[in-house]
Amino acid sequence: MSRGLKVVADARISECIGSDWDAIALPGGMPGAEHLRDCEELTGLLKEQQSSGRLTAAVCASPAVVFARHGFLGEKATSYPAPQFKELVGDKWEDSKVVLDGNIITSQGPGTSLQFALKIVEFLYGKSKAEELAAQMVTTLADRKS
Repeated sequence: MSRGLKVVADARISECIGSDWDAIALPGGMPGAEHLRDCEELTGLLKEQQSSGRLTAAVCASPAVVFARHGFLGEKATSYPAPQFKELVGDKWEDSKVVLDGNIITSQGPGTSLQFALKIVEFLYGKSKAEELAAQMVTTLADRKS
């Protein structure tokens, strides 16, 4: 429960097995990212998602704690910029708000969550839809990384 915020899911991860997803996006925060890392059902879903070429995304600690641990990162990624997370990502780490690498989106943290969400929208629905939503929310898209 990062920063005292409790999030309640609509379904358990185990109930999601066997379904196809357009995207699987992981929240950040600790110790939540460690719980996601240790969840065998989620690891299986992520492996299937990536092998099918569908979108996987993670923000804050999750790119380092979950994606790096299980080999789900591509050539480049970002995460929360604390030394322990940068070390887990290794030489793939970029100091960017959002990184798109193939079908993998990573982002740095709470302050980049709008750009993270908009990059997911852009991946799924196109840049014009993401720009439309960004304008409505009085924000901008993250620098393009592909």
